[in-house]
Amino acid sequence: MQSSKQKKRPQLFNSLLFWLFILIVLFIFKSVVLQMIGIILIAAFICLGFYYLGYFLFGIIALIIVVGSVICAICLLGYFL
Repeated sequence: MQSSKQKKRPQLFNSLLFWLFILIVLFIFKSVVLQMIGIILIAAFICLGFYYLGYFLFGIIALIIVVGSVICAICLLGYFL
């Protein structure tokens, strides 16, 4: 009777170690995946920021050109008239 109990305990212990190992591997995998998703999201928002910053700067440059052209036209009209 004792030999069967002794055989069951190591088997149960090995089973618990196996499930603990599986849980640790899953936790590490989850952590790595979440960190990768976070890095990808940060990179995506940085790219979006530069994209809209480019449009913003292009708009400011276009506005400066338009305002400069209008001022130049008004000055030329005032000079020639």
